[in-house]
Amino acid sequence: MSKSSHKHAAATPRAETTVWHSDFGSDVIPRFSADQHVGTALRETFRCFAKALSAKIEPFGLTLNMWFVLRALWENDGLSQFELAKRLEVTPAAMVGLVNSLHDLGLVIRCPSPTDRRAVRVHLTSQGRALRGRATGQALQVDARALRGLSPVEVEMMLKLMAILRKNLAGR
Repeated sequence: MSKSSHKHAAATPRAETTVWHSDFGSDVIPRFSADQHVGTALRETFRCFAKALSAKIEPFGLTLNMWFVLRALWENDGLSQFELAKRLEVTPAAMVGLVNSLHDLGLVIRCPSPTDRRAVRVHLTSQGRALRGRATGQALQVDARALRGLSPVEVEMMLKLMAILRKNLAGR
């Protein structure tokens, strides 16, 4: 770049915005602001959900991570510990601890896989299956509290927008 074009570029005023989008073009200078950052807003929202749900499921002896394991098993009982770890994006070692805790509560049992001698399948006990209605009822109460003041159309739009965010970030 020549000195004259560099001087011209430096003299050109640039727009500044806190909410930045790639469609704004290269003449926009993004300014980071935590209250205008989508990732931060999603993280803070999750923290609020996690805190509220943890309070609701604690009387059942469950932690939030145990809740996620149970939810996965309620949807697909008999997953291996490795499949659970992968699905919930935790280390296999962390999953062993979670399954141990759920086993100690009498909510799951471990069974050897009939097709892979190295794999251990996790199955719900009758107590684990019976907890589904009560525990998911508590989760639905948290959702209802969070969604107060939003119309069904707004909730549907929010879910669609979050699905787009996940798709974009997954690189699909």
